[in-house]
Amino acid sequence: MKRHAVAVLMAVITMGGCREAPPASPARTAVVDDSARFERATAAFHQALRTNDLETFMGYVAGDVVFMPPGEAPVRGRDAVRQWMTAFLAQYRTSSLTLADREVRVDGGWAVELGTFEWALKPAAGGSAVADRGSYMQVWQHQGDTAWRFAREVYNSSVPPAPAAVK
Repeated sequence: MKRHAVAVLMAVITMGGCREAPPASPARTAVVDDSARFERATAAFHQALRTNDLETFMGYVAGDVVFMPPGEAPVRGRDAVRQWMTAFLAQYRTSSLTLADREVRVDGGWAVELGTFEWALKPAAGGSAVADRGSYMQVWQHQGDTAWRFAREVYNSSVPPAPAAVK
């Protein structure tokens, strides 16, 4: 009898391990869908930065954006970011941008992306390219039109500043 009970118990345990996994919950499916949409948006946003495409870049910028570039005061609002980017592109053109060590969290209509960057910039007036590298954090918000918009960013440079020109 004891052997029979052990055999039945082993069969139950074995069959229990063979059952199908429960279907994904609607909340989990929504997070996966949001993550995929977010990844497409951030890829297009960074590609616009790589190709110096101001209009596409601005299409991903939220109206109440706060952008905090290194060594400068925060840039607040979509119009101010457009002005900042226009002035930046008048001085530099991106020749390459590589993002690495990305960590992304998507939840509740928000996404946070942390990572490192290597950014090669060619002076618009000509001359040798300059390279910058550092860390960044972007916060994105899922807008009502089903689009992800870049809402906050802070980035810093790991490259020491150039020495001041001697007068």
